[in-house]
Amino acid sequence: MRRYWRMKPYTEQQRLRRENIEKRLAPTHGCLTLDDYAERVLNELQSTATPFATLWESGQMPVLKYDDAFKTWRNQQINENKILVTERITCTLAWQVLKYMDAQRKESDRLYWSQGKLGSCSGHADSFAHHSAALHWIARGAPLKYCPINPLVTWAMTKGGSLRGGQTLSEMAKGANEIGHFIERLVGTNNQAMPRDYQNYLNDAAKYQSAILFLDYRGDELCEEIFACCAAGLSVVVGNSNAVSGCAMDKNGIKVAEIGGSWAHATHFTAYRTVNGTEYIGWVNSHGERYKTSDEGEPADMCWMDRKTANKFCSTMHYYGAPYVVFPESITLPDNSLYVKQRIPFPDNWKF
Repeated sequence: MRRYWRMKPYTEQQRLRRENIEKRLAPTHGCLTLDDYAERVLNELQSTATPFATLWESGQMPVLKYDDAFKTWRNQQINENKILVTERITCTLAWQVLKYMDAQRKESDRLYWSQGKLGSCSGHADSFAHHSAALHWIARGAPLKYCPINPLVTWAMTKGGSLRGGQTLSEMAKGANEIGHFIERLVGTNNQAMPRDYQNYLNDAAKYQSAILFLDYRGDELCEEIFACCAAGLSVVVGNSNAVSGCAMDKNGIKVAEIGGSWAHATHFTAYRTVNGTEYIGWVNSHGERYKTSDEGEPADMCWMDRKTANKFCSTMHYYGAPYVVFPESITLPDNSLYVKQRIPFPDNWKF
C-alpha cells in the first residue's frame, strides 16, 4: 500500500514570514523564495535521488540524479531532435501535437490557461510542464494518453489544503513526485476552488506522478542547462523575479519575450529552435492569453527567449531554489496500433 505524503505543518513564524515575503514580492503570482524549510525539502529530495541509468517501474516515480548518464542521454536526445527538425520528420511542439493527435489519444484539448486570482503559479507551472513533456513524448512514439491536469489540487495539498499564499518550487516538486496529479476528467476544470471529492482520487493521482531532476545551478550556467534540456525535448519548471513585461517581434520574425519589472513567479520552459543561427527556447506563463499570436500560430500564453533574454531571466532563479526537469507519467493505451509514431506537421509559416 502506498503511503501518501503529507505536508509538515508550518510554524507560526514560518507562516508569517511567507505572508510577508508574498506581500513584498507580488502576491498575485505566488512563487516563494527558498527559505530554510523549503531548502530542507530540497535537500531531502536530492539525498534520495536515483542514478539516471536506473530503470524504474510506473507507479512510484523517482527523483533522478544529474549525473554523467543523464548528460549522455540528453546529448543523444538533442541529436535525435535535430534530425526530426532537419528532415521535417515530425513536429514535437506541445500545442501542435495536441492539435493534430488522434482523438483516441487525448481526453481534452486544454493545454495552458490562466491561474486566475490565486497564487498558484507553482502548481500551474508544474502541471503545464507535465502537459508539455507528455505531448512531446507522445509525438516521439510513447504509448501515452494525454490527460490534462487540474493544477490546483496537488498545489493546495502541498500547503495543507490552503488556497492562501504561494508555494516554493521544492515543495511543489515533492508533491508532483509523491502525490501525483489530479486529472480534470475526475476533479473538473475549476482551478479556483478545491473539489470536495478530491480525496476519492488519491490512487488515480498516483498514476500521473512526475519523475523529477533538479538543475542545481545558477546564472549563465543554469541558463545553459535549461537550453540543453529544452533542446533534448524536456520541460523545466522555474521560479524567478525578473518579470516578462510583454512581447515583440525580433529581427527573425519570432515572437520574443521582453524583460521588465519584477514579480515572484513560477513558469516553465519547453521546446527549442534555431532560426538564422539564433537559438530560442519556449517560455510558458500561467496568466492566460496575454501575448499576441504570431503568424506561426503559437499559443498566446507563451513567448520565445533567445540566450541574452534568457540569461537575464535566469539571473534571479537561485533565490527560488533549483529548477526541476519533469519526466511525466500517464496511462498507456491498450490499442497497440496507436503505438506507431504519428507524423505531426510543422505549423504553417514556421520559420526553420
